[in-house]
Amino acid sequence: MSSFFQPSYWLTLSAPEVGGVLGTLVFAVFVVSFVLGLVGRIVVDRKSTDRYKRDIGSRIAGLLMTMGILGAVLFFFSFERIQLFGARFWYPVWALATVVWVAFIVRYALRDIPAKKAHAQRLHAQSKYLPRSGRR
Repeated sequence: MSSFFQPSYWLTLSAPEVGGVLGTLVFAVFVVSFVLGLVGRIVVDRKSTDRYKRDIGSRIAGLLMTMGILGAVLFFFSFERIQLFGARFWYPVWALATVVWVAFIVRYALRDIPAKKAHAQRLHAQSKYLPRSGRR
């Protein structure tokens, strides 16, 4: 287990052994991620009435579907023992990309959506003083 924390363990081009229980578990995480993203996309498109919640749900579903597919492709390359594309260093790159994407979604939800809501309220408050077309 001490070799797990060594850079030489992660920075090799040889593909890891992905068989056994751990390999099945990793593949199951990728498949469940994709399925949750697919179900989330369907539910968000049909059930959500608030456009901001729908936008956040759509972004989360896109994250889950994309990372599920990329993870499954990465797992396939590792399973087939392809030298470069199945290398160990792609797994931390995948995890880092997921964390960065989640950070962008959180930033959007915490910073951008309140600004958009405030802007929409200002426009609505301002529009009551403007003449409407078609009204006589």
